[in-house]
Parts: sequence; C-alpha cells; structure tokens
Amino acid sequence: VNDNNNNNNKNMLFNLHPNVFCTTATPHLGVSRQTYFPIPRIAETIIGAGMDTTGRDLFRLNSEKNLANAAAGNIVGGVVGGVRRLSALSPRNAANTISNGFNDAKDARGSDLRKHDDDDDDGNEMECIIRNMCLQEKYLTPLRNFRRRVAYANAYGTDFQVPTETAAFLHPRSGVGHFVVASRYGSSSSIEGEGEGSTMTSAEEEKAAENESGTKEENGGNNEELVQQRSSPVLRPFIVAVVRTEKTSQPQSHYGAATDDADELIRMSQSLDSLGWTKVFIDVRDRIPVPGLTRPAWLRPVCGSLDDLIRERTGLQFRSLQPSSSGANGDDQTTSNNGDASKNSSESETSDCILTSQELAQSTNAGDSFDFPLGHTVMIANSKSEGYTRINSQGRPVMDNLAEEMVNDVLEFE
Repeated sequence: VNDNNNNNNKNMLFNLHPNVFCTTATPHLGVSRQTYFPIPRIAETIIGAGMDTTGRDLFRLNSEKNLANAAAGNIVGGVVGGVRRLSALSPRNAANTISNGFNDAKDARGSDLRKHDDDDDDGNEMECIIRNMCLQEKYLTPLRNFRRRVAYANAYGTDFQVPTETAAFLHPRSGVGHFVVASRYGSSSSIEGEGEGSTMTSAEEEKAAENESGTKEENGGNNEELVQQRSSPVLRPFIVAVVRTEKTSQPQSHYGAATDDADELIRMSQSLDSLGWTKVFIDVRDRIPVPGLTRPAWLRPVCGSLDDLIRERTGLQFRSLQPSSSGANGDDQTTSNNGDASKNSSESETSDCILTSQELAQSTNAGDSFDFPLGHTVMIANSKSEGYTRINSQGRPVMDNLAEEMVNDVLEFE
C-alpha cells in the first residue's frame, strides 16, 4: 500500500459520523426487578449466579455487592468512631493503644476493600457493566455523540425476555417527560384505515409499503417533497407510539451515591433519558401465533393502556384548542375557523402530549388481554431456524419499518 492510499484511507475515516444508534428489545437496565413474573431477590441471585458472568451482569449482582460493601463500610466506620469517643475517657496510654489499633484495622480494611470490592476470587476485575454503561461517562460520551438514539420496545406484556421497562429504560418513580411525536391514535398519525384494532394482514402492509415506495419514485428524486412527506409521520398499525426525551446536560456528580438497589435503578433510567432518545413502542399481540384471552376489567391497568392514555390527553388538548367565540362575519367564518383549528390541532395534538416515565411504565405494562409472551422473537423476526422463521414471520414488517427508517435517517444526513 503506497502513501497515497494511506492518505485516502485516513480521509475516509475522518469523514465517518456517528449517525444513528438503535437497539431492539435490549435490557438497558438489566433484568433485576424487571422480570416478566416478579421473583424475590434471592431467586435472582441464584439464577444470576448460575448464568455466570452474563447472569451477574443482567441481574446486577456485582452492583449489589458494591452497595453492600459501601453500607458495611459506613457501619464499621460508625462503630470505630464510637469506640474512639469512649477511649477518650481511658488513661492516655490505653487510649493511644486503642486508637492506633483501630487506625491499623481501618487502614487494612480500606485497602482490602479497594483491592477486593471489584475483584473476583481469581483477582480479575468485577464490575457491573449494565450499571456502568448507564452511569459512567466513558460509555455515555460515545452514545451522546450519535445524532439520534432509537430504542424499540415491546408493549403490553408480550416480551418475556426483555419487558418494556428495561427495553425503554422506564421507571415507576421517574418523572422524566416524554414528548409524544406520533401515535396510531387519530388519522393524522397513522395510515388511512390502519388505526387501533386494525386487522390488516402482512400482505396488505407490504402492498401499502410498495405503494408508498412507488409514490416516492414518481417524485423523481424531489428531495423537498420527500422531506415534506417525512415531516408527517405515517405509522404502521403495530406502532403504538413514538416518544422522545430531551437531550439535557447532567453532570455525573448530580446523581450522588446510591443508597440501595432501587435508587441505583432510577439513576440509571434518568441518566440514559438525559441523552435524548426516540422510543418506539411496538404492539405485536395480533402477530403472536398463539391467540390471547380477554383480560377482565378489574385486572387491567388503572391508568388504562398507552393507547387510552394518549387518546385521553390529546382529546383534552383538542377541546382546549376549539375557538370560544364566533367570527365577525357570521357562521361562514366560524366554520372556516373551526376547520382550520381542527386541522392545526390534528397535526399538532400528539407533539403537544407529554407523558412521564412513570405513566409510560404503567400504561405499557399490560393490555386488555392475556397473551403468550413470544413478542421478543416475533418483533425481531428471529429466523435462526425453519421453525423460528414460521413462528416469527409476522414480525418482518416491524424490522422492515426499522430498516427503512434508518436508511431514511442516513440519507437525510447532511
């Protein structure tokens, strides 16, 4: 390879940009306290230990060990301080002996903890990679450099391996706001005739996608028209909603020290949210090959489903945008104003809707039916074998949609 080629290679690498970072049904927060069926911590510990390093990471066992060591260190420090105060009442020589003894013990304990807190029995470094990837700047900085960060998550309790809360890093105590960019509720945010409860088959969806692609080709590469089309989100029926968090600047010291496992989990959730993400909630209930059973009303979420919540919020906003008085030119102007107001509110209703992480966690936890939790493999259209291909074939449109969105994002990058 000559020098000219080396220079060209350097220039090519220099022009690479971190554009889109996308995850699909990924356990961002691990699976501790996030399992499909709630299990006690002792059971998580046994299962995680049986899965070796992967299990310790997913169940954040190393993280809990560090928290326990920190708590034990605080207790020992308090006992040492109390004994020192008592030793002040003893004769001078005895006080010096006791004080020196505890100082030696403290130094030995501190060095041992520093040496062994993050080491296993073989002296290898033991760190909770799930926690570190959410909280440490050496992992957050590369993520922050991407132009867009996208997370696909299954909704309504259909994912056994990766439930919604960890896939979309939601927390029932977090108040982080999520702006609803688009939803399948309302004609302005979904394909005509493909609202909630649509029974469009995969073949019909593929035909609709082909028609949409043909329309783009007829535009003859008119970028302005394509951008206008992209500015009005067109959602497939399996997309419940697309939400977005604001990118904020939060220094690492803002989170402070975690006092227990629950505090650490909310810190992880809010730390990731602060990077600014687009979260896509997927409903594959009608694509799972095993039919579901209707859930009794008393077992449904108190806040309703995510569809219901968005419908309620956007309905309130729609009513608040209605004109309160007629125009000066009589009924004709009033009708015109009402038409304009309806159009404007229809276009902006979802973008003005804000849901907290807590509300999203509650409304996506369960739907109006009991479904066999095969959503994980269905959504990603797992095709590792002939049997899996047949079972998960209905998930292909989901991945096709994701691929199309990523290609469009790359093509629009300037």
